[in-house]
Amino acid sequence: MQSHRISNLREFIDWTESVQMKSKVTIFRGQAIRGNLLPSIARKTPTYDSTQLERTMLDQFKLKGASMLTNVEQSSLGLMVIAQHYGLKTRLLDWTSNPLAALYFACSDPLPGDTFVYAFGVDDFITQDAFSKDPFAAAKTRVFQPPYNNPRITAQHGWFTLHRYADKNKKFVALEKNTEAKKLLTELQISEGDRLPILQSLANHGIGSHTVFPDLAGLSQHLNAIHAV
Repeated sequence: MQSHRISNLREFIDWTESVQMKSKVTIFRGQAIRGNLLPSIARKTPTYDSTQLERTMLDQFKLKGASMLTNVEQSSLGLMVIAQHYGLKTRLLDWTSNPLAALYFACSDPLPGDTFVYAFGVDDFITQDAFSKDPFAAAKTRVFQPPYNNPRITAQHGWFTLHRYADKNKKFVALEKNTEAKKLLTELQISEGDRLPILQSLANHGIGSHTVFPDLAGLSQHLNAIHAV
């Protein structure tokens, strides 16, 4: 995996244009820590096979949340996407096809220190019929684009990687350590001191909490930021 460093928005745009030339589809993820590209269910103990636990949690989510779900008969993966959105730990990892959204997430993270944006060329990983398959039976890491039926997913140009517990390795394997994926990943590092100026540049170009979170919570966060309170 190649690693780069940028210090301003112009350098970031140049970097994204260079990585996007290498694949038909490139997705991005911004985060506060280096690597550990694992879904939430596997971050604490990647060696634990959580498959049965995940099935149970998803069944309970469907059963107990039936009155709040618009379609309880949708596929397991569709239900998993909704559960992920509301905070349930799953084997999905959030990505975006909008690099500026990924940059915003990286620079706005409350954790101090350097932050990171990852670019992933996913041409060979995209699954067109993902929703017709059992998400717990995937033979390899898959990438899919969910239906844009949620304002936040739409605003964030959402994509997901669907991970699996690898019986051979006896663990969930982080993408940056995955034999196939790591060759298609590129890492970008942003120094702590460059984060605020980059956020200001993004705001000048209309990118902020009010655009990636198109609801009253996102608007409130945006107003707090621009008025420095």
